[in-house]
Amino acid sequence: MIYDIYHDEYKEYGYWHCYIFIPRSKQNSLHELILESRSRIGFQDFIHFRSIGAKAKTNHAKVRLIKSWSTILHYALQQQKLDACIYLGHDYSKPNYRYFKSSSEIIGARLVVFREKLSHSDMFNSMDAQQKVETTFRMGLKGGTHFLFRNEFITIGNIFIDCSEEIYEEYYDDYNMLTRFQQESNDNVEFLEDSKIIPIPKTSYKHEDIISDFMQLADVAIGGIRTQKLCMRKFPARFEATKCFKEILKKKVEVKNRMIRSRFQNAFSLSDAWIENEEWFFENMHVDTYDCLQQTLF
Repeated sequence: MIYDIYHDEYKEYGYWHCYIFIPRSKQNSLHELILESRSRIGFQDFIHFRSIGAKAKTNHAKVRLIKSWSTILHYALQQQKLDACIYLGHDYSKPNYRYFKSSSEIIGARLVVFREKLSHSDMFNSMDAQQKVETTFRMGLKGGTHFLFRNEFITIGNIFIDCSEEIYEEYYDDYNMLTRFQQESNDNVEFLEDSKIIPIPKTSYKHEDIISDFMQLADVAIGGIRTQKLCMRKFPARFEATKCFKEILKKKVEVKNRMIRSRFQNAFSLSDAWIENEEWFFENMHVDTYDCLQQTLF
C-alpha cells in the first residue's frame, strides 16, 4: 500500500505536528466526498481553522463545512470494520447524513498528532530553532509509522508540508527532513524511488485540487484535535463542529484489549512529548478534563 502524507503544524500551547497518511488507491474516493461536502454546504473558499473566532456562529457555512470534513476524516480513519456517519450539510432545515457500513467503502487513512509540550524551549541549547523543528517533525513521523504500521509493510510516496518552496529551501535541511527519516525507519517501511517532501504554501491552494483540499483537511484535523484535547469552550463554534475528535481522544485511554478489532485499531497515534533532565518522555494525549471542568464551572 502506497501512502502520501499531508502535514500541518501549529505553534500554540506546544509545538504540534499533524500527519494524515492517505492511501493513493483511495484518494479519489475521499476527495469526492470533500467536493460533495463543499457543494452541498455551498462554501467554496479555502478553510483556515484558526479564522473561526470566538464569536463565530455554528450555522455559518464555513463552520458547517468544518463539521462535515471532521466527520469525513472520522469515517476515513476507520479500518477493518466500518460503521460511519458523515454530515453533509442541511437539506432545507433537516440535517443530511450519509452512512457507511460496507467493508468495500473503507478508506483506511491514518492520523498522527505529535506535540512537543513546551514548544521546544526544553530542547538542547546546541540546536537552533529550525533543527528543533526538524527533529520533532522526524520524531512524529518515525513514531507514528512505527506504532501504526508495525504489523504491515507500507510504502511512503510524497510528504506535503505547509510551507513555501522558498522558505523550505532557505531554512530546512532536506537531509534531516527526509533522508534521515528513511534511514531511521523500520524495515517494513519503504519509500518510492522518487519520494520527496513537497512544500505547499496556503497561498498556492487551488479550487477542487486534491492536494490543496487534503492540506486543508490536515488543518481541520490539527485544529479539531487541539480544540477537543484542550477543551477550548471559549471557541464554541470550533468546539461543536469538531466533537467527533473527542471520541478519538477518549479511545486512547481505553484498555488495550478493547481496541483490538476496533474500527480504529492502528488508525491514529496521538502523543505528547517533553524533556526532563536531558531525557525524552512520551505519553498518550487525552482530554484535559480538569480544564474542561473549570470552564464548565466558570
